[in-house]
Amino acid sequence: MSFKTLRRAGVLAGLLAALAACGNDQTRDPIFEAAYTGFFQKSDAASPQGLTDEVIAQTLAATDLPVILLRINARNSEAIAAQIERNGEHRTYGTAERQAIVLRHGMITGTRGLGGDLMSVEEDALLRLVRGRGIGNVAYVQRFLTAEDVTREISYRCNVEPDERVDLAQGRIRAGVTEMLAACTSEDGKPFVDYYMVDGSGEILGSRQWLGETTGYVTMTQLQK
Repeated sequence: MSFKTLRRAGVLAGLLAALAACGNDQTRDPIFEAAYTGFFQKSDAASPQGLTDEVIAQTLAATDLPVILLRINARNSEAIAAQIERNGEHRTYGTAERQAIVLRHGMITGTRGLGGDLMSVEEDALLRLVRGRGIGNVAYVQRFLTAEDVTREISYRCNVEPDERVDLAQGRIRAGVTEMLAACTSEDGKPFVDYYMVDGSGEILGSRQWLGETTGYVTMTQLQK
């Protein structure tokens, strides 16, 4: 096992401990309780957008913490999550139900509690190219937990290139971004195309990422940094 894998395992173990503490916090604002209770639960069929603008606005007004909006496309479900932990470049967003998403400069690098979780990735080359808004072909590795409690590793080659520059307005964030595309193929897994919206500092402010066959594509939108 590499040093990188050991380090990430330690980071995620600490995050789970933080989530447990968060779940036992009796002083959490009721607005957050209401927002987090439905984390990744199926949206009301009569309300395909799921969370309303009012709920999002109330959540942003209730905290200065970084906040993201997440949507699991195949499940037609979405949720707001707030940052509960930061370890170097890794930020963890969590819920009262002890579900977690780990971001590194806005790229999803791990999940817990979603089913078929993304346990870890080897993303350095891909993240560097995406953040630099460059062109190239790089290696990328994802590791998933199977139903048999076995970690499955899938290695990809990803062609990365920039697309359009657009103006972004989401939550409290206003920025000009470059849309980046990463088309990834593997002999062992399904091909996919990820999209990233990258600002001038190299931060990913929004994305659509493939998180494996169980979860599928997840859309992430930063609402507050």
